[in-house]
Amino acid sequence: MSSVTTAEQLSQRAQDVNVLTEQQAQSVWSELGSRNVDLDTFAQVLVRKGLVTNYQLDRLMKGQRNGFFYGDYKVQYSVGSGTFARVFRAVHRKTGEVFAVKVLRTSKSNDPNETELFRREGELGATLKHPNIVPIHEVYSKAGVHYIVMDFVEGRNLRELYKVRKQFAPIEAANITADVVAGLNGAFQLGVTHRDLKMSNVLVSSTGKAMLVDFGLAALEEEVADGEAANARAIDYAGLERATGMRKDDTRSDIFFAGCMFYQMVSGRPPLSETRDRMQRLAKTRYQEIAPLASIAPDVPPVLTMVINKAIEFDPARRYQTPGEMLADLKLAIKRAETGAEQAKKQDKTVGTEGLGPDGQPRKLMVVESSIKRQDVLRELFKRNGYRVLVTTDPERALDRFRSDPTTAEIVVFCTGEIGQPALEMFNHFGEETATRDLPAVLLLDEAQKSWKSHAVTSDHRRCLAMPIKLRQLREAVVLSRTAKAAAS
Repeated sequence: MSSVTTAEQLSQRAQDVNVLTEQQAQSVWSELGSRNVDLDTFAQVLVRKGLVTNYQLDRLMKGQRNGFFYGDYKVQYSVGSGTFARVFRAVHRKTGEVFAVKVLRTSKSNDPNETELFRREGELGATLKHPNIVPIHEVYSKAGVHYIVMDFVEGRNLRELYKVRKQFAPIEAANITADVVAGLNGAFQLGVTHRDLKMSNVLVSSTGKAMLVDFGLAALEEEVADGEAANARAIDYAGLERATGMRKDDTRSDIFFAGCMFYQMVSGRPPLSETRDRMQRLAKTRYQEIAPLASIAPDVPPVLTMVINKAIEFDPARRYQTPGEMLADLKLAIKRAETGAEQAKKQDKTVGTEGLGPDGQPRKLMVVESSIKRQDVLRELFKRNGYRVLVTTDPERALDRFRSDPTTAEIVVFCTGEIGQPALEMFNHFGEETATRDLPAVLLLDEAQKSWKSHAVTSDHRRCLAMPIKLRQLREAVVLSRTAKAAAS
């Protein structure tokens, strides 16, 4: 059909494709007072009155007859597009409700593999019902027409927000990440992993709520393309799993990339080196050589940094094992970060002198512990008694800090609870290493790990305790280790 050149042609074509009713057209002619008006004037009134959108007008002016409706959904405008599909804002022609309609591109619609992939993506997403997952209401795949109907989220995707903001305040980034991980956890409970977790697949509403879209697309695409998917994030997943020996549906891969998004939001830079080269994206070193967050974003509250560090651990066994585990830690970390200043003020009023040195300054005490709950308890215990408390989740990193700076701390408390055997081994290694063998240390074993006590290499300044104990007993062990070392010097 030829392009439109007159107001009369525009009116008729809009009615022919059911974008405009005869009654609506008549109301415009009445407002103008004549049908003898130019095309631009008529078009401007249609748009001003909300009878036609600019998207619809553009298609009408080009003489196009399709793309105005998908089933009962009247397209208003495009909200996003990719190589696979386009997403439109649409209204239901009967109820007037607003939805997002994701439409498979025409170039893909004649490929049985692509259409099957698209249909399966929709059906998979329709099974997921969670406040942080965009719900899918309808999946249509017939006669060359393929679309998915879902809730329309008023807002932007996280990638668009990031482009504008460049960097997020830590608490805001943490809350967005908490929503993301909550959505992952809801899917995990149903045996579903995301497989394409990236900023463009996180929608952030105008109220700040984050919701996930496009579950399963990358995994299905890999099946169809036999591992040669063009999707960049699918390649990232494949590279991570190849480097760590994980299966492709392991939820810990989603956790890793949730941590990557969190890292990028608070630091303003992606943790993984950016490249379009497939082999470079798959390189093992790309996942191992992530710059420490504390070195590039030192103002991020340490409690949030620890969550990020654990999420992006290269070794899957040292990562969070489920989204629910990460979510629990993250919620506690957010609470701590939000109330940290207030807690510090309260602690300042009740500080003891036990941890003060001869010069009246706080002694530095390091806690090696991965449980945020226990970190909270120990940090509060020792700060209340005058110590300056450092916390790390990684025993090996603790040793590296002392190798580079022997004055990092004056005493170390190792906790084996969640860290397990590596904490015991590092406690013993500290007793052998030149930089740390004279350092007072306390090893705290969980009740189920009492049998490990015989494997701990102890001395007057290196003590081992097994739960259950009272906090007073732990403080006493710290003091005894410290004073024993001082007496021997």
